Amino acid sequence: MNKVKDILKICVYQFRIQMVSKRVWLGYLLGIVIIMKQSFGYFVYADSLKESINVLEAFVIAGNNYNTAMFLVLGWLLVISEAPFINSNSLYLIYRTNKKNWNAAMILYIFYQAIIYYSLIAGCTMLFSVKNGFFSNVWSNPIVRLTENVDKIKEINVYFPYTAFIKEISVFQAFLYTWILCFLYGLILGLFLYTFNLFSNQIAGAVAVFLFHFLGYEIMKEGFMVIIKYSLLARSIPVLQIGEDLGVTFHGTLFVYAITIFMLNGVSKNIVKFTDFREASRGEGE
Repeated sequence: MNKVKDILKICVYQFRIQMVSKRVWLGYLLGIVIIMKQSFGYFVYADSLKESINVLEAFVIAGNNYNTAMFLVLGWLLVISEAPFINSNSLYLIYRTNKKNWNAAMILYIFYQAIIYYSLIAGCTMLFSVKNGFFSNVWSNPIVRLTENVDKIKEINVYFPYTAFIKEISVFQAFLYTWILCFLYGLILGLFLYTFNLFSNQIAGAVAVFLFHFLGYEIMKEGFMVIIKYSLLARSIPVLQIGEDLGVTFHGTLFVYAITIFMLNGVSKNIVKFTDFREASRGEGE
């Protein structure tokens, strides 16, 4: 019990420190801007038809857009850019407990922070949909018509030609699948950044995670219909796994993500044993 209490206390302390950080709030703001930029076209499209939309649809459309998937993590990485969160003040907490507990607390912090980030951006799309929206497990007429239009409506930048997708699953399922995959992919990037920074500096960690993310984008872009299953980024987009025969399934992706998270957690447990916290705290302060 004492171990659990220590971990929770450190996690809460980390939230208190980070939630007054300008980087965290700028990350939230950036994420909201990116998701709303993609959602705005759908709002305009629905208004032009003078019909109501489901409040969950905007996030589904934006979350399944390749460009949104590529750039949405920028806000998230800004939120956790101070990983591994070691400074002169946190050294006192580390000495009062141990490295293992500290590591567990930081992983727990990243987990809950990811929930907040992705819930916030999803909530914003729902909030802006309320004026002309409804909440139900039924697809609206605007999105049905949009899926039947295979050409991108360039004037308002809206594109969602996935008829099989909305026929195979409900709105609630689509929203849940989209949010879960976005969240898990973001969590993986967060753990990757944290783990890498345990034995390097923040700049090197940021470069490494961006290269990892960009590699996933290139695989998705160049390997469509061929090697898409090897891109963790591509796996975060449900329309590539539901309603299409691409050799990738939602449950298969959950398994891959779970294994990846488990491995990163194990690696961080081993690396933190050899981390020089005094040296790391000096690096944070510079």
